[in-house]
Amino acid sequence: MAFDDSFPKLDLSYTMNMASGVQRQIEESNRRSREISNEAYETRQRMQNALEQTASNTAETNLQLQKVVENQNDYIELLKEQLLVQKQQLEFDEQQLAVLKNIFSSDEDNVLVEKEIMRLIQEQIDSQHPLWDYVKDKGGDLAVTGITACAPVFYGAFKAFLASKGIVF
Repeated sequence: MAFDDSFPKLDLSYTMNMASGVQRQIEESNRRSREISNEAYETRQRMQNALEQTASNTAETNLQLQKVVENQNDYIELLKEQLLVQKQQLEFDEQQLAVLKNIFSSDEDNVLVEKEIMRLIQEQIDSQHPLWDYVKDKGGDLAVTGITACAPVFYGAFKAFLASKGIVF
């Protein structure tokens, strides 16, 4: 069988062009789908990374806040302890004040206090001290006059007297 030229020639160029166009559209569609998929994947990755970073930051913030709360609780405990110490000191001071009130509560006690202070002053000074003439014969009135000139000695004696009564400052 030989080909007969009597058959009309088939023109497949239109079909081939159409098939090539469809093929290009399919390839373009596939390329565009891959781009969209890649963009969607990258977006999901960025979102996932952002969520993980947010979770990490939140966990770190929670730890820091927990430490702040613990530090504040420790500080509150310290303040409570200081308040307790101050209350105890106030009670002690009130007890010392009560002792002082008792020491100076009557005229008889005042004479005893004056004699004790005079004895303590005599122990702290010698005959060269300017206050010696006032205290050598235990003259209370004269000693009080001299005390204004020699307050440091009197203060030391008074402090020693109070210490002997259990009042220390």
